[in-house]
Amino acid sequence: MAKEKLTYENDIAFDVVLEDDEVPDYDILVAGFPGTGLIGGIASEQLINTLDLKQVASVHCDKFPPTAVIFDGIPRRPVRFFAGEKFLLVKSDMIIPPNLTANLAETIIDFALDCNVEEVIIFDGIPKSENAEKSVELEGERKVWGVLSSHKAKEGAEELNIDIISRGAVSGISSSLLLDANEKEVKAIGMLVEGNPNMPDPRASAILLQRFSEYRGIDIETETLLESAEQLEEQYAQMVDQANKAQDDMERKSAHPPLYG
Repeated sequence: MAKEKLTYENDIAFDVVLEDDEVPDYDILVAGFPGTGLIGGIASEQLINTLDLKQVASVHCDKFPPTAVIFDGIPRRPVRFFAGEKFLLVKSDMIIPPNLTANLAETIIDFALDCNVEEVIIFDGIPKSENAEKSVELEGERKVWGVLSSHKAKEGAEELNIDIISRGAVSGISSSLLLDANEKEVKAIGMLVEGNPNMPDPRASAILLQRFSEYRGIDIETETLLESAEQLEEQYAQMVDQANKAQDDMERKSAHPPLYG
């Protein structure tokens, strides 16, 4: 394996280690990290599995929590780059510690520039509104918002059919990627879909992938995500029902305590 780059920031070292001697050039980087509803992570995993993307590099840092992801019995680093015919992708199988997000984002954007990437698309989620919680969940009722690294990314946001957030805040690795892209004048678009913050939300991931599919003219399979969403929602409803019944039972018992005499 070849070591692509070593970055030192605030005494934190990041290595990007290549699987082969070099990575082909790509015009776009997709980033999907676990956040609200694990939306970004689920979306990136779906792209890897359905488009047969191959791992091309991994990010090493001695400040990462000691974590290894197991595939077919083999340990892998949690932050990895994948690639296929259409794009470069970076994903993580762990939540990035807040003190490492800025430095990791810089490492990712620099590596993307080394691959001649011109645009970055970031998949993430935001907690869905109270109205969305009460409604029947159809794709059209999920709002997708956009955050831009600069005004030059506005055209891409219009093609993605997303509304730009005029005022607000973004946190985590997504915010660090957008900020670093802004400083390096890289066009970046954060796609933020309303999602369930309390459980994995593959339905929201499917919405992002459908928008991205139309934007890039790529056929991306999302039916399996919708099927798993239905199963998760069923399981969650059963858990909530059981919890409510248990709570009711406890309240009845506390209202009528046993008598001893």
